[in-house]
Amino acid sequence: MKTSARRQSPAPADVITYRLNNQMMYVPPAESFDQAVTFARSAFEGDLTGIDKSRISFSLNVLANGKQSSVGISRVAWSTIMSHLARYEIIDVHIQPELRVSGPPPSYRSCGST
Repeated sequence: MKTSARRQSPAPADVITYRLNNQMMYVPPAESFDQAVTFARSAFEGDLTGIDKSRISFSLNVLANGKQSSVGISRVAWSTIMSHLARYEIIDVHIQPELRVSGPPPSYRSCGST
């Protein structure tokens, strides 16, 4: 009697690696993007203290068509990506530039005829 072997999915990673400025820290996989930001802040307190959470982003390095590329991880894709990561996989942490508004736009005189 022939039995078919089911292909088993790898178990979800129990620990992954965050990398920021060439420093690496092991962290548990976050269940949400916001939790990932919290874990990153905890792992890299000195670098991320005072940085608004909206400026923190994440990416993975992937090999596609023989070339290594960095792919950002969006908020909405976070849980799906986490379910496919291998143990100790590296996620890069980035600090996005601060958007600065220089002031209100210039005001214009109205050209009404008198």
